[in-house]
Amino acid sequence: MIGAKIGWKLVLAVFTMVVGLVANKAVTTAWKLGSGGDPPKGNKAGYVEVVSWAVASGAAAAAAKRFAEQRAAQYYLKSTGHLPPGYEKEAVKAEAKDVVKA
Repeated sequence: MIGAKIGWKLVLAVFTMVVGLVANKAVTTAWKLGSGGDPPKGNKAGYVEVVSWAVASGAAAAAAKRFAEQRAAQYYLKSTGHLPPGYEKEAVKAEAKDVVKA
């Protein structure tokens, strides 16, 4: 069981790093295309620009994390034949909620 947890954490870390780098590059490129300049840094930018950058980069990071976790879980399932550690309980809880709703 310990090996499975370590394996899952490694798979998740790799997927998260790769997707995070891509998301960061995408947001930075979109910012440059939209604003015509580099993302705000330091105290050279106004509050609106800084808040806009924070919202855009935060949303991209959250979406990237969710995407990476889903893809890593799919890869882990395909590679090992079972769900990653901790996902079994979540799947059972989700099924129980569906049964209660029906």
